[in-house]
Amino acid sequence: MSRAFLAVGCAAFLALGVVAPTGASATGDKRDPATGSLPAVPSGARPGPDVLYAPAPAAPQLENRDARFRAQPLLVSGHEAYVKGEYLYQDHLFDDYGADTNGQGGSSLSERAGDVTYPTDAARYGGNAADLVEFRIAPERDRVSYRFTLNTLLQKDSTILAVAFDTDRNAATGTATLPRDPGAPFPGTDEVLTVWGTGAEHVSFAPGGQAGRTTKVEVRTDLQANQITVTVPRGVSNPTGTVRTTLATGLLDRATGGWLRPQPVADADSPGGAGPTDLAPNGIFNLGFRFDEPVTGANTPPDTAQAPVLTRDEPTRYARDVDFAALAAKRDRTTVPATGTTIRIFPSRLQLGEGRDLDATFPQYRGQLQPYSLYVPSGYRPGTRTGFTLALHSLGQQHWQYNGSTGIQQIGEARGNIVATSLSRGPDGWYQHEAEYDVFEMWNDVARRFSLDPDRTAISGYSMGGYATYRLGTLYPDLFGRAFSTVGPPGDGIWVPPAPPTGGIETLSNLWLENARNLPYLNVAAGADQLVPIVGPRAQNVGAPEVGVRGFEQLGYRYRFAVVPGAEHFTIALRSYDVPMATDFLGESRVDRNPHHVSFGYVPAADDAALGLVHDHAYWVSGVRPGSTAPGAGSGGTQPAKALVDAFSHGFGRGDAPSSPGTGAGVVGGVLPYTEVNRSWGPEPAIPVANRLDLRLTNVGTAAIDLARACLDPRRELTVVSTADRTGTVRLVGRFAEGTRVLQDGRPVQATVDRTGLTLPVAAGEHTYTILRGKPGR
Repeated sequence: MSRAFLAVGCAAFLALGVVAPTGASATGDKRDPATGSLPAVPSGARPGPDVLYAPAPAAPQLENRDARFRAQPLLVSGHEAYVKGEYLYQDHLFDDYGADTNGQGGSSLSERAGDVTYPTDAARYGGNAADLVEFRIAPERDRVSYRFTLNTLLQKDSTILAVAFDTDRNAATGTATLPRDPGAPFPGTDEVLTVWGTGAEHVSFAPGGQAGRTTKVEVRTDLQANQITVTVPRGVSNPTGTVRTTLATGLLDRATGGWLRPQPVADADSPGGAGPTDLAPNGIFNLGFRFDEPVTGANTPPDTAQAPVLTRDEPTRYARDVDFAALAAKRDRTTVPATGTTIRIFPSRLQLGEGRDLDATFPQYRGQLQPYSLYVPSGYRPGTRTGFTLALHSLGQQHWQYNGSTGIQQIGEARGNIVATSLSRGPDGWYQHEAEYDVFEMWNDVARRFSLDPDRTAISGYSMGGYATYRLGTLYPDLFGRAFSTVGPPGDGIWVPPAPPTGGIETLSNLWLENARNLPYLNVAAGADQLVPIVGPRAQNVGAPEVGVRGFEQLGYRYRFAVVPGAEHFTIALRSYDVPMATDFLGESRVDRNPHHVSFGYVPAADDAALGLVHDHAYWVSGVRPGSTAPGAGSGGTQPAKALVDAFSHGFGRGDAPSSPGTGAGVVGGVLPYTEVNRSWGPEPAIPVANRLDLRLTNVGTAAIDLARACLDPRRELTVVSTADRTGTVRLVGRFAEGTRVLQDGRPVQATVDRTGLTLPVAAGEHTYTILRGKPGR
C-alpha cells in the first residue's frame, strides 16, 4: 500500500468515521438521544469517562407510576406547563429555607436567603423534607388528582403541604386562617387541601369565613418516588374556570396535626432559625409558583424572592391562576423559554442517599435529583449542532454563579455556545470524586436535550472552577478544543512550589501537564491575589525551573498567561467576569481528536476507580499503566507514580509546529490593564509520510495504540522506534496479517498476535522494531 494511501486514506477514514475492525466502545447507542451530541470516534477508547455516555438512569421521582399522570416532567425550575389536560409546576431544588430571619437575605456567597433550619433528626427529615420538586393537577370527569413530588421523603408523615384555593378571586371572602395554621395568613381562601402523607383533608369556607364541610380524602404515598398523590371527588370540590392557587410546604407537627414552627435553635423534633428580625417565623419552608426568582439573571440563591415574602407572612404573594378551563379543553402551553438562562434538573446515577447537610463535609447535596444552570444562546435552533462550553463554579459558590454576567455573554452568546455550570454536589468538591462525576452527568443530560456539536467544546472556570479547567482539561484533553481559566490554582488549595498543594500532591495538575500538548490555554491571574498566590499559576504557565517545575513555557505548548497586577482574587468577579479576549481565544474551540503527536501522562493517584473516573487514555493512546507504582516512579522525588507516553506518528505526514514566545497587553473588567506572556505555534511542516511510530516511554508498564486513528497501517511493514526507561508492553490495536513477524534491531523477537492486535514487548533503552507483514487473510 502506498504512502499516498497512508496520508489520504487514513484522513478519509477519520473524517468519515468509518469503524475499524478493531473498534472498541467507539460509537454510542444509536437509540440514545444523547448519542449525536456526544463525542464519537471511529475506533479505540472514547474521550472522557464512561459516565459521559451512560444511558439515562431510572429515576422514580420523575416517573408517572399512576396512570392519571402522563406528561413528561419539565425539569426546568420555576416554570409551568399545560400538557394534554394536565398541569405541571416545576420548583427549584434545595430552596426550602423558609423566612429570612436575620435580615441579611441572599448574597453571591450564600446558598440561601432564608434562615430556617431543619430538626436534627436526619433519619426523619434529611435536612430537606419540605423541598417541593413538582406539583401536578390531573382533572377527570368525577375527580381531580393532585400530586406532590418532594426532593426528600424519608417518612410518610414528615411533611405537610397546603393548597389554598381562592375560587372567587376575592381576598375579602373566605378565610385568611387555615384550619391547620402554619402561622401565616392566606386571605381569600375559599377551599384548602391539606396533605401530610398519612392523611389528607379538604375544607371549604363560606364567603364570611365560616368553616364549612371538612372531608377526608384519599392519599397515596410512594416513599421510593417521594410522591404523594391525593384524590378529591368532584362532589367535594369542583374547580372550574380560573382558580387562584397558593401552594406551601412545611413539616408536620405529629402532636397537633399542624405545622412545626421554628424556634431559635433546632433540636431533634423542632426546626430552628428564629432570629432577630423574625422571632416567631411561620412554619412554611417552601412556596410553589415562584416564577420571578432572580437566580436566572444574577448570582443569588433560588429562594431570594421567597425568603422576604415569608418574613412578611405573605404566602399568597405567590398565588397562581390555574386555568381549569384550559385543562378541560386540553389546551397546551408552557412558560419554559427556548433560549436564555434556565435552572435545570437531571437524575444522577449515584445513590448517595437523600437529603442535604450544609454543615457536613462534601458532598453536601445527596439526593438523586441535581440542579445545574444552562445558558442557551439566542440563535440556537433545535437540530442544528451548537458549540458547548463548561463554566465551572468557584469555591463557596453554586451553579448560578455566572448567571446574568458579562462573562456568560462573552463565552456564550458572542460565540453562539450553550454554556453549562454544574452544582457538582456542593460548594467545595474541587471537581474530584463525586464533583467530577457530576460534571459529566450534567454534560450527558445537556446532550440528550440539546443539539451539541461535540467537536466544538471548551472548558472554563473561575477560582476553584479555574482549577477544574486545569484538572479536567489535562485529564481529558481530547474532550476540549480550548481552555480558559481565571484566578485558578493548579492544584487543590494553595500551591507554592516546591511544596505540594494544600489539598494534596495527587491533585496537582502540573504532574500531568504534558497532556495539554493539543489543548491551548488562556489563563488570567490576579497579581495581588490573596487566595491563589500568583507563584503557583506563574509556575504552571512560565515554569519555575529553579525548583524543578516545568510549565507550558518549558514544554513549548500554546498558552496565554495574562496577569492583572492591580487585581485581587475577587476583582474580576466583581466586574461581572469581564474578560473580553476570551471570546476570540475560545473561538470555535474545535477539538482535534487525532493529532499526529500525543503526549499523555497517567497518574493513578488522581483516579477514583470506584466511580469509573480512571484517567488512563486520550486521543489514540489508551490503557496506560505504570511499570512501578512506588512513589517517585516516573515522576521523581516523593511525587505519585506516573507513566508517560510520548507518541509521534509519521502516518499523517506532519511534523511538530515551530513554537514561538510572545507578549501582549490589554484590559479586562473595563478598566483593569493586564500584561501577557504567551507562546504560539506556526504552521506544521510537511514531513515524509511513513508507516512509522516513535515512542518515548517513561515508567510505562503497558499502553495501547489505536493504529487506525494514528494513521498507521498494520497490513504494511510497520516501524516502531522506542526509547524506554524500563521493559514493558505496547498493544498495537489493528488487524495484522497471519504470520506477522517482529524484529528488534534486526533480530527476531516473540510477539503475541491475535484478531485485534499485536502485543509488542518493549525493552529498556533505544530500539527499533520492525513488524513484517505475514500472509494475508487473517
